[in-house]
Amino acid sequence: MKLHPESARLFQVDEAVEKAKHIAMRLLSGRAYTRREIQDRLVRRECADGAIEETLSALVRLGLIDDRAFAHRFVAERLRLKPSGRLALARDLKRRGVPEAVVSEVLDEVLSEVDVEAVAIEVLRRREGRYRGLSRDKALARMCGLLGRRGFDASVARQAARVVWDEISGDDGRDSG
Repeated sequence: MKLHPESARLFQVDEAVEKAKHIAMRLLSGRAYTRREIQDRLVRRECADGAIEETLSALVRLGLIDDRAFAHRFVAERLRLKPSGRLALARDLKRRGVPEAVVSEVLDEVLSEVDVEAVAIEVLRRREGRYRGLSRDKALARMCGLLGRRGFDASVARQAARVVWDEISGDDGRDSG
């Protein structure tokens, strides 16, 4: 019996696709990646464009890469391990190739359940020893600078810095501005 040429192609193995799938699966066995991170790695390994697209489509279809789920896990882990503000979280997700719309939606969802000011206050409390003995203005400036570098909004940074300064200085907050 002779197979029709179209049917015969079902049994052919595309070496380029197999190579790309093997690389992608090895990467994913270590940690989660975004679609663009996998794509970039496959390009660097000089996989064929068609093989890359076919591999990415299969991984998305199987749920092995999911930028929305990646963003949720990333934000939750970052808030737990290295608390950061919205700006830094958005920057880091975009750098990893998560689409801007997904970044915005995920941050809205996750941060709506988090007291961002409390997170900022906790960041400063962990480092309060650095601010003891400084003048009020210098301590507040350094606290706001730290929180700004961590991506917290300026108003959140100022409020958190005031709260922590009041705790450090023993001030009850009535005279602070």
